[in-house]
Amino acid sequence: MADDVQVQGDVTILGSARARTLHLKTLRRQWQIITLQIIATAALVGMYLEVVSTYVVGSIDHTMLFASIESLIGDDLPLGDWFTGQGRTGLARFFVPLAIGLVVGGLMALIAYQTPKTQQRIKLGFIIGLITLLVGRLALGWLTGMLFAFELRLPDDGELQTLEWPLLMIMSLLIMFVYLLPIIMGSRGIWGLSRKSIAWAIGFTLLFLGIHAILTFPLIKAQLGDYGGALATLESQISQPTIGFFGVDLVTNEQFDLILIAVLILVFQESAFGVIKYLEYAFRLPESCKRDPEYVTQMDNMLNTHLVHTFGFLGLTGIATMVALGFHSVLLSLVSDTTGSQWAGQVSESIELSLTYGLVISAVMFLSIMALFRFLIPWQRIWGFTYSLRNGNSNQSNQTSNEKEFAEFQI
Repeated sequence: MADDVQVQGDVTILGSARARTLHLKTLRRQWQIITLQIIATAALVGMYLEVVSTYVVGSIDHTMLFASIESLIGDDLPLGDWFTGQGRTGLARFFVPLAIGLVVGGLMALIAYQTPKTQQRIKLGFIIGLITLLVGRLALGWLTGMLFAFELRLPDDGELQTLEWPLLMIMSLLIMFVYLLPIIMGSRGIWGLSRKSIAWAIGFTLLFLGIHAILTFPLIKAQLGDYGGALATLESQISQPTIGFFGVDLVTNEQFDLILIAVLILVFQESAFGVIKYLEYAFRLPESCKRDPEYVTQMDNMLNTHLVHTFGFLGLTGIATMVALGFHSVLLSLVSDTTGSQWAGQVSESIELSLTYGLVISAVMFLSIMALFRFLIPWQRIWGFTYSLRNGNSNQSNQTSNEKEFAEFQI
């Protein structure tokens, strides 16, 4: 998408006023577009920190890997502790790498807007710099040694040791890149308008969660020995719910973390892809439509509706997920209030409701009841009535503002 973004005319002069248009240069600075990009970035950071705090910190984070490598080689790695977060505890280990990942992703997005010739020069300079870092000292010391000694020979041990520092540096940077891949690619996709980068960020996160779930399966985890014991797991028997609303506890802290990760992934995906979708729509419009005020108003309505839906529907999705997972708690509270607490207590102590597949049973029951309500409650008429009321209020406010402007004009 960034390659398709070309400099276009941004305004149309109508008398002495500067009219808004749908040219990309103007649309990129529109507050709705910037708000969607900021929301996507915040969701990306929140998703990454939530995944890290749930599965990585204290289990398989990069500082533990660096400490193992340093103990193996008997020396410190080239990256400083301020960069890697070694010596810190908890999420503090990821604060500096997170900021650096956002900066790297932003620089990659900035490069994506350059001309192909400039991008080629930057890539060539990066490759040359990497080769120089890797073998520059070795080549310089080896060649100068042969010239001064007037002999043709292979590099000696002292010259080969110059490869140790650059190899360790490149290895350390690659490890940090793997840990920061969702942040780097996600920020590049948001601000560089790249669908592939956004897909990389989401796909890598889901791949990590899937592999982690497979490795923490009891049979596989037992085969991993000490390595499996370090992995953070979700116990097969669910503890007592502690989070809910209206006095009913629905989910545990672990379940709430998973719901929050899923909702943040959806917010990141919808906001990031939404920006690209609307900019592509504006880019493909004919020149006359880009200057048409009706199309400008239509774009405003689309962006405002997208912002409302981002918070409204995805918030309802999170609440519905909590209710679905804790639906048996709602039913048990209703049974306890109507028939007494003895029978409800016996059912609540059932082992089926305490295991993970008990959550599946609760979710299926919730979906079945919601599907039944679909035939009893005319949801389409309710949404249509709500939409008509909202449009009626907006039209009335517009009419009132027009009347005020006309009265001021007469005065």
